[in-house]
Amino acid sequence: MEMVSCNTCGNTKFKSLFSKESPLGESFQIVKCNVCSLVQVNPQPSLAEVIRYYSDSYFTQRTDRGYDNYYSDKMKAEISRVFRLNLQDLKFFQWEENYINTILKKKETGAKLRSLDIGCAAGYFVDYMRSRDYSSYGIEVADGPVKFARETLGLEVYQEDFLSWDIGFQNQFDVITLWATIEHLHKPKETLEKIFKHLRPGGCLVLSTCRYGILAKFLGPNWRYLNVPEHLYYYSLPGLLKVLKKIGFESPVSLSYGSGFTSKPNSSVFYKLAKKFADWLVKKTNQGDMLAVLLRKPVETLS
Repeated sequence: MEMVSCNTCGNTKFKSLFSKESPLGESFQIVKCNVCSLVQVNPQPSLAEVIRYYSDSYFTQRTDRGYDNYYSDKMKAEISRVFRLNLQDLKFFQWEENYINTILKKKETGAKLRSLDIGCAAGYFVDYMRSRDYSSYGIEVADGPVKFARETLGLEVYQEDFLSWDIGFQNQFDVITLWATIEHLHKPKETLEKIFKHLRPGGCLVLSTCRYGILAKFLGPNWRYLNVPEHLYYYSLPGLLKVLKKIGFESPVSLSYGSGFTSKPNSSVFYKLAKKFADWLVKKTNQGDMLAVLLRKPVETLS
């Protein structure tokens, strides 16, 4: 591991918050940038050091950082429910209608819209966009999910690192998504800059990530999304929007959700009611520990 400069502002001075131990017994320091306040793991493990935590059991066995069989119909339904709700809340479908009718002028050529999901895992969102008649692509580094997406769902998924992947798609995508992905990346700002170049003018970025806010600060090392070393960066909503606007994105729509109550099989009626109320409250007050944003690339742009 080595100390790295802050990915957002380049600063090299940090305030130590606390340390957190990984499932393999390694200790990682959680720090906050003294300039922009981005919370991050620093010193930072290399990609090779992190990749050890992404065995296929990460996707097939329930842990505090993985999934209860990510490939099951039940998990697909739950993941699909969340991203559809996010799209609705972010007014994605209104953006899409306006984009087609105003920016593309009803697609006179008849060509399909093109979407890319970065960190697509098993490809559920790629599949969803394909079902909506998009030319839909995904990109993912983990072996198991890529195999499932290709062989079971028949999707066009690239097994590549997005930052080194470039096959002539600049200014070619109408929609690019990062569902719970940016917190895993070693170079999130650089990824957002490249996304901007790959979007068509007027196209949109949809992004979700865990949010460093009231719940994260209150719970400290016990916060549910403090999964080290898989999660390297923890953005606040204002901090993330500032980065995106500086890159050139505009017209942000945002929301937060998630109270920390997780779905539990065979939970009591009281627990279910408490979860329902808490989830409603944090969403209503914009204090959830997840966030989602939609921003568009300006129609008039040089890149």
